[in-house]
Amino acid sequence: GMALPFEPDADTIEPYSCEKGVTPMIQIGFCDDNALELERIQRLLKDCHPFEEQYEISVFSNGQDLLRSPGRPFDLLFLDVQMPGMDGYETARQIRETDLHTVLVFLTGVAAPTVEVFQVTPFRYLMKQMDDATICRELSAIFAEVTRKTRFLNIRSGNDLLRLNVASILYLTIAGREVELITDQGRQLVRAKMAQLYSQLAPHGFGYAHKSYLVNFNRSLSGTGSSVIMDNDDILPISQPKAKSFKQEFIRFAGMKL
Repeated sequence: GMALPFEPDADTIEPYSCEKGVTPMIQIGFCDDNALELERIQRLLKDCHPFEEQYEISVFSNGQDLLRSPGRPFDLLFLDVQMPGMDGYETARQIRETDLHTVLVFLTGVAAPTVEVFQVTPFRYLMKQMDDATICRELSAIFAEVTRKTRFLNIRSGNDLLRLNVASILYLTIAGREVELITDQGRQLVRAKMAQLYSQLAPHGFGYAHKSYLVNFNRSLSGTGSSVIMDNDDILPISQPKAKSFKQEFIRFAGMKL
């Protein structure tokens, strides 16, 4: 398979070389042994015209083929739960060992999921009994999540332009005359003013917990007391002056995700 233009687990930061307006091809995988179901969900997906039509689909009829695929990691993966041999949950568990950013969607004909399923963090369950209109509504939420996870921003650092994957930034902190970004790939110093970074990141769900901390709400587990807990277990203070606005933004943002 072709190497993805931007592997989700590649470094967050790479020298800026991409022309403006070029969107990467979104890689979508389907894993289902039922041809009719596959046909239906692909038809509904195509009817939605997602990702400005910039996507590629790979189809697998069993978990083993998917796991061996050179196309991984996929940006979006539809997995049938009930497959002979390796079922969808076991396939997902093995996928998640390395492919942490893939948006996982389970297709199922049976009732509610069990607890262990949530360890692989599926984004949605699509029930095969759902009518087309319901599936289309679910798909639009799924596409929005994929867009959020694959969104890159161009950020100035002195005379350089950095290309950052927004979803992989946990928080930013002021470090002398620079700003330090704490990301999934480690720490990165940027020669920029926090206020300038805030204006770029605020629309993507970032807010001030403190005048020297800018936090990605998508990566915050809780933000209601006097501190905010990040999903890498870092705990950041929420200052008194920022507490009220931070709490309101945090709650509003959590509401938007539901």
